[in-house]
Amino acid sequence: MARGYLAAAMAALIAAGILAAPATAAMTADQIKKQVESSSGGKVLKIEPREVGTLKAYAVTIMNAGGNANHAFQVYTVIVDAENGTIVPEHRLNLHY
Repeated sequence: MARGYLAAAMAALIAAGILAAPATAAMTADQIKKQVESSSGGKVLKIEPREVGTLKAYAVTIMNAGGNANHAFQVYTVIVDAENGTIVPEHRLNLHY
């Protein structure tokens, strides 16, 4: 009976934002590479761990075949959240040029 109360109390604290929910394990570089290659259709050339503020992330450099008349390859780098594998929007990176 006491366990039920404890579980209910913890759930209420998590819902109220007082107690943090357990953190999920970060994705590995290999998992990020597979996910990015699958979703982009390109090839990951380089992947490096990064910290963007408090966010654990990876800088992923991707090469895609060009789609224009000269068939040049396109190479670009994106920041991928290590917790969930999503691309971090540029406005969250606080980039100043």
